[in-house]
Amino acid sequence: MNDDTITASISSLTARAASRRAVVKGAAASAALAALGMSAARAGAQGTPEASPAASPAVAAITPYNGEEAKVTYGFWDTAQEPAIDSQIAAFNAKFPKITIEKQIVPWADYWTQLQTAVAGGSTFDTLWMNVSNFPTYAAAGALLPITQIVGGDGIAIDKLPQTLVESYAFEGVQYGVPRDFDAIAIYYNKKLFDDAGVAYPTDEWTWDDFRAAAEKLTNKDAGIWGVGMQTSFQENWINFIYQNDGTLLNADLTKVVLTEPAADEAIQYITKFFTDELTPSIAVQQSNPVAETLFPAGQVAFIPAGSFRAATYGALDLDLGVAPLPTGKKKATITHGVSNVIWKGASNPGAALEWVKWLHGEEAETILGKSGATIPALAGTQQGWVDAIPKLDLQVFVDSAEDFGFSFNWPQDVGDWLTAVQDVLVDGWAGNIPADQIAAKATDAGNAILDQKKS
Repeated sequence: MNDDTITASISSLTARAASRRAVVKGAAASAALAALGMSAARAGAQGTPEASPAASPAVAAITPYNGEEAKVTYGFWDTAQEPAIDSQIAAFNAKFPKITIEKQIVPWADYWTQLQTAVAGGSTFDTLWMNVSNFPTYAAAGALLPITQIVGGDGIAIDKLPQTLVESYAFEGVQYGVPRDFDAIAIYYNKKLFDDAGVAYPTDEWTWDDFRAAAEKLTNKDAGIWGVGMQTSFQENWINFIYQNDGTLLNADLTKVVLTEPAADEAIQYITKFFTDELTPSIAVQQSNPVAETLFPAGQVAFIPAGSFRAATYGALDLDLGVAPLPTGKKKATITHGVSNVIWKGASNPGAALEWVKWLHGEEAETILGKSGATIPALAGTQQGWVDAIPKLDLQVFVDSAEDFGFSFNWPQDVGDWLTAVQDVLVDGWAGNIPADQIAAKATDAGNAILDQKKS
């Protein structure tokens, strides 16, 4: 594929997916979508069948690094992980002293726009973070180099990685990346607020009814306390409830939004009642005071479904917090996702870039990542460092949740703006502008209008 074709393909990309950190906070922020292509379960040491690379078509091998002086740029968006990455670079340089790794940090708000522009212009990071929802577009455009030659054998131990995420970073039988980390969603709760209200702490036996009852008992309007913080986030809120109710967002071939199906509609109405009954901060309040970033840390929300990626921030708060699994509907479910390291097809020294990516997915690098407390490393056997990094929180809940009832979400290729349309309607409904029993239908129509345009 030539550069003109890559430019044409990448130029069509919209900033359609949000990282595992993105939280859509209402209509004003609905363009920041939660990006998830999730793991159904962790593999290898977690008891699932061992992964093996899919039979791959013949691809040209990257010329191996041969000890020469080289510089490899590394693009990523999360400043909270910079200390861990600094430690990884130092450890890598102890083995490869002639390869200089140059960090290039771009904030999430600008990352995908800058990457799109840079790739289309013919120059970007040699190696970079990629998420599942954006991956198919860059792979299909020929913008990435395959890493097949370092997968398996003496290379990356994919039998110890979440299998579904391994598959998520393969395109047309060719492996372009593997997960470096994964995340899950659980309940963080403020023990003092539970104690003050005489409400028992959440347990792994909580049902939807228990979740609702606790929110009612903990809400204290006079004290300015909301029982629960129901974010508007795809990842940290509504997709989990839909799957817990045995529903889904898209049909099997990823061409239609299906929120009008009874299971999904019921889940949306369940969430809506938290807003209409004022058990959670309103949409208007959340637009200026985000629940996860402001109200829960301030002690104004008793419990909140939120991601493992918030553990370091919440662990540093002067609050006595607990962690429990999400409630059970018809079944238990949490969405989970993982970021990959990939190589740009125009990398200045592909062999050196390949050595860096291979090392990043090894035990030493993953152990450093876990002990930093910033994120859960994907490599089986290294997660305990993350669990131990923040002892005041029971982080094993997230690891177990991902293993026991994590689910995957498959993304349509290059049609991410459908989710913006769905999200806008949901937020409008939760703001009280759409009757609860009409929200799912209007959201379905809005999403399908875009999906249908993309097909025509």
